[in-house]
Amino acid sequence: MKNWLLHMKYCPSLSVKQLGKLWREIEKDRLKRLSAHDIAAFLEMKTDQHERFQREFALFDLATVIKELEQHQIGLLSIEDTCYPSLLREIYDPPLLLFTKGDLDLLAYEMLAVVGTRKMNEHGKEIISKLVGPLCQNAFVIVSGLALGVDAQAHKEAIRTGGRTIAVIGSGFLQFYPLENTALFANIAANGLILSEYAPHITARKWHFPERNRIISGLSVGTLIIQAEKRSGSLITADAALNQNREVFAVPGNIFEPVSMGTNNLIQQGAKLVTEVTDIMEELRQYG
Repeated sequence: MKNWLLHMKYCPSLSVKQLGKLWREIEKDRLKRLSAHDIAAFLEMKTDQHERFQREFALFDLATVIKELEQHQIGLLSIEDTCYPSLLREIYDPPLLLFTKGDLDLLAYEMLAVVGTRKMNEHGKEIISKLVGPLCQNAFVIVSGLALGVDAQAHKEAIRTGGRTIAVIGSGFLQFYPLENTALFANIAANGLILSEYAPHITARKWHFPERNRIISGLSVGTLIIQAEKRSGSLITADAALNQNREVFAVPGNIFEPVSMGTNNLIQQGAKLVTEVTDIMEELRQYG
């Protein structure tokens, strides 16, 4: 089924939700035999989407795609592969095919998501310095989204302290976003692991980030939020973690700072308040 999933990923007009519906509701042997018209009819696509999908479906050439992936050292991880993370497989809408760069062995370790605002201040940087290194020493792989701010700093701190890190991005590998983190992207690809649900030439779109966030939380036994505004995207990751029955942790902050409003609200709603790594370890002891 991996080749079929690859074909679908090269049809960008087919949404993640639509692909999930196909996977859940149609037998796998039948899926492989469906035409573009059959798929469009089953999903009740509107005319414009149907036409785009037909064109994309027809243009796909497996040999050319495989050659390009090999040229750029991009791997594939299917939900049917034995090394696919068991925690991620448990969520309602797991990614069916992931494009990969780096060390897949990291997926066998216990993971913790660390996310937060793109508008990180010096206090946020100090928090990351205090917490991420000890988490790595406790054998957690740090998972984040390679965004500006807290995400990037969490990756950097994991690397600086000799830990392991995984980045889940919201674009294809050949259209990496944000460009400011290109050097960090290369570092993690060489020394950690990068995952993307999107084919290499797909550019970042605003709806990709909530889709990406469910993977970040889905990989992890818990999600730690370090600085977040009231409407921060990292709160979407926290919601995803809760929906996936995972632990949510938050670092409290100054009530006068906008980057503390989201984390303080999470704590009011029941997230575990974190000031020391032991706060996290005590809560996750059952996983150890």
